[in-house]
Amino acid sequence: MKRFSGRFIIKSNRVKNWDYSTPGNYFVTICTTDHDNCFGEIIDNKTQYTVQGKIAIDCLSKIEKHFENIKILESVVMPNHVHILFEVSEPRLKSVETHHGASLPIKYQSYHFHRLAMKSNQTIPKIISQYKSSVSRKIGHDVFFGWQPRYYDVIIRNEKQLLTVKNYIINNIKSWKKDIYFKVHAHEN
Repeated sequence: MKRFSGRFIIKSNRVKNWDYSTPGNYFVTICTTDHDNCFGEIIDNKTQYTVQGKIAIDCLSKIEKHFENIKILESVVMPNHVHILFEVSEPRLKSVETHHGASLPIKYQSYHFHRLAMKSNQTIPKIISQYKSSVSRKIGHDVFFGWQPRYYDVIIRNEKQLLTVKNYIINNIKSWKKDIYFKVHAHEN
């Protein structure tokens, strides 16, 4: 077993020891598998969305309904990726008692269960996981579609960075051909 120890671990781009439920602003980019243009194409600075693109937009519009302490400041569904600028505020405290492992006192939970529960219950990872799952489920298995396993995030540190990110998202469609994720459809060659 030692032969493979640490060999297949992919380093995370997450900020180490940062709680992604901390109030603040977060810029997230989620990409499709192999940057396939599943969501549509941009013609004359306007996005022509596919059925999959419309599903991605619809699921995006429902995030705020499922997370009361989340506000989407800006977002855009591009042909092969989605940008979302989140504002996370303090959650309202609710008292909920459950009768399964997650509600057991920490001393009765395994170390690994506790670490996994902490990470998966953080706001931003939970939102992204649920968003990706919802889009995939609604698209179904009739069409090839997939997400890259990870996503990119930036913790916004100040007002200047916030404005820069907002403008980037707003102008992303206009600057599509200069975008790092730009990929030409086969029929456009």
